[in-house]
Amino acid sequence: MLPDEVLPAAPLRVRVNDELTLDAGLVGPDRIIRSPTQPMFRRVLDYLMTKPDPVKLPSGTEIGREGVAAAAVCVRWGSYFSVLADRNKPLWSEVTSPEMSRISDDEMARINIESSAALAHWVDLFNADRALYGQLVNRAVCHLPMPTKTSKSERKLTFGPLALPEIAKRVVEVTDAERLALARAVVSEHPSRVFANALVNVAWRNGPIEDIHAGHLATYPIDRCRVTVAEERELMNFTANRMAVGMNVCFLLRSERERHERSWPEQVLPYQLASFLLVTPADWTLTETSRDVRLTR
Repeated sequence: MLPDEVLPAAPLRVRVNDELTLDAGLVGPDRIIRSPTQPMFRRVLDYLMTKPDPVKLPSGTEIGREGVAAAAVCVRWGSYFSVLADRNKPLWSEVTSPEMSRISDDEMARINIESSAALAHWVDLFNADRALYGQLVNRAVCHLPMPTKTSKSERKLTFGPLALPEIAKRVVEVTDAERLALARAVVSEHPSRVFANALVNVAWRNGPIEDIHAGHLATYPIDRCRVTVAEERELMNFTANRMAVGMNVCFLLRSERERHERSWPEQVLPYQLASFLLVTPADWTLTETSRDVRLTR
């Protein structure tokens, strides 16, 4: 190869099923993975829009299906996690090593960003068109591969009580004036993304994925599956259960707005202030939909 010759970037694809293959970006010879031109979750939603409504739904509650659908659309298939859990690749030999990190910091950041951007769009859809949202939930549960088809909302999760006006008022009262003013400015411009950042933080980032992310630096092979079937089941069950909490909160908050009480930004405000409850993530983007990944060698 000549010194100034540039190798072409290779497309990164993920097969969901016989009908759907996702574009996850381009892998360069420098091991930089460029983001796809279209966010992955958009392709997933486009696919679901073409599918018929299922004749028979899996057993379970409506909110249980909503949790699974949110986890499927926003995390399992709508984010870079689908690359790491790609069952069409050989399983990486290091998955059995408890001391080996299997997700780089850049990869985790991309998953967080893509999942949150997808969830913000999903929540906006819930708020704007309940009928279409319900159709997409049922189609997602029936047409997107998932290790579970129903979920259970976690009643004791801190995320839920923050939606209550009296709890929200207390959170606001204990926040200093300067931070409160900054938070109000943020939620007035990006209410759904603030809510999504908090829910992804609770339902994904602060969960069993940390056991896979933690450990010593690794080579992070892009041609190997880095998540076992058992781990995927645990991750998706955890995420779906907590996504169910989040979607139930959306229902309660929308019902409150129909009574002409707090506005959506005002309802979301506590989720921008609750870092002390491990709900609000620190310094997460409010505008990005994806991010390039630089893998270590």
